[in-house]
Amino acid sequence: PVATLFAWTGALRKRGELDGIQALVDFSDKLEAATIATIEGGVMTKDLVGLWEGETPAKGVNSLDFLKAIRAKLEEG
Repeated sequence: PVATLFAWTGALRKRGELDGIQALVDFSDKLEAATIATIEGGVMTKDLVGLWEGETPAKGVNSLDFLKAIRAKLEEG
């Protein structure tokens, strides 16, 4: 999900830049930041748990729960 999500945010950002839609560029940046914050907070899909070297214990979740956690981060800030 992370690679797909970043592919979409990259495409959305570029579209925003080409069309002069700053809100779309900003949303892409916020979504990427929320994704990184979610992972750094220890919530990630199970495929990433084995690669995790952070201080926070990793919690492996399914894709839907990962997206819900990212959404919660977006709503926080």
